[in-house]
Amino acid sequence: MFNLKYAPHIGSFTHSAGKDPIDQINYMADLGFKALEDSGFVSPLVSFNSTRMGIGMCSQTPEMLNKIGETLAKRGMEMGTFVITPTKWPPIELVTSGKPEYQEEFLNKCRSAVEVAKRLNAKFVTITLDCFDRSLPIEMQTANAIDALRKACDIFEPIGVTMAIETLADHHELFLRTSAQAYMICKAVNRNSCKILFDMYHLQKNEGRLIYHIDMVWDEIGYFQIGDEPGRCEPGTGEINYKNIFKHIHQKSKATNKNFILGMEHFNSIDGIEGEKALLEAYKQADNF
Repeated sequence: MFNLKYAPHIGSFTHSAGKDPIDQINYMADLGFKALEDSGFVSPLVSFNSTRMGIGMCSQTPEMLNKIGETLAKRGMEMGTFVITPTKWPPIELVTSGKPEYQEEFLNKCRSAVEVAKRLNAKFVTITLDCFDRSLPIEMQTANAIDALRKACDIFEPIGVTMAIETLADHHELFLRTSAQAYMICKAVNRNSCKILFDMYHLQKNEGRLIYHIDMVWDEIGYFQIGDEPGRCEPGTGEINYKNIFKHIHQKSKATNKNFILGMEHFNSIDGIEGEKALLEAYKQADNF
């Protein structure tokens, strides 16, 4: 049905498919989607609703993770990226400070995702580099991040999982902000298990010129995420020309023999079943190239 592998999350079609995650996955498959992602997390540290973009895979029971993984395989769908439950909130300089105890906390967080990835047969995990350490030069913070990511590669590489390091625009203290910065870090880490999560919502806010920047960092991109700006809703609700971008990604993927998942990491602009119909129609229109 679609030219690209768009990945909804549990919650994208709750009103149409019901609350059961397995029913929702089957509904997505029936609609023609070929992947699922999950950017939700459940944590007592966080006061806001962090499950609007997924159920939080790291908080699910082994039985539920197995069911999700088995259902995806049965329906010919892939598991996209998922988010690891944060150990600190608000985020701190966990990766950039270079403090041994912080780095170990980061690596333990990574280790906690291994069993989850195995049960889901996931090939990606979202990694954020959290906040600046304003006591250090930017070059030292970058070196600390590279060191931590190389060690994290040793955790994920043996199980075939790629870290998708995400550029963020939520707050000015978040360290990883641009595609060029992410490119430099991935080149320095120099491992196939560390690639850019090119989040088009965040990067439209931070730098714009999305097609230009996609081309510039193409060989280090591992994963895409979608969200229009302003509002962080489905394509067609903001200023980003997703039809042109999707066409460009499709053509460039074919030319370079690459195959990406594009995560639908956004809200529905309209509530209820009508909003879910509008969501599906938005992707049909943006994919019609």
